[in-house]
Amino acid sequence: MFVMLLVLLAAVAGAALVLRKSRGGSPKPPGTAGLDEETAARPEVDAASVAAARARVSEVVPDEVLSDALLDATPKQLAHLFAAVPEDVMAAAIGTGKGTPREQARPEDLAQLRGAGRAVDDLEIFSFGEKS
Repeated sequence: MFVMLLVLLAAVAGAALVLRKSRGGSPKPPGTAGLDEETAARPEVDAASVAAARARVSEVVPDEVLSDALLDATPKQLAHLFAAVPEDVMAAAIGTGKGTPREQARPEDLAQLRGAGRAVDDLEIFSFGEKS
């Protein structure tokens, strides 16, 4: 009886493992942990992953952005991420939005800012008093 239960348990575990591997979906993203250095070589992003992400994400998102994001996320995760961003925010981030026109700074405002900048420059922020 015990042996039969053990065999049945092993069969169920094996079936679960096979199902999990067959449903695996997209491969794990390469990650950006090794890209801290400016001269680090960027890993190649799988073209199938870019195509899968492109099918799920708005056309306004450039392929370069998708490729960079696919270093840390799967196409499904990107679809959820970009779906959460409002259209006006996305348009402003990409530079296609109709931002509110800003009025130019007046000369007196600029003079006031320059004066504040000079006052900050004159501060002795690295002088914390004498050591005891």
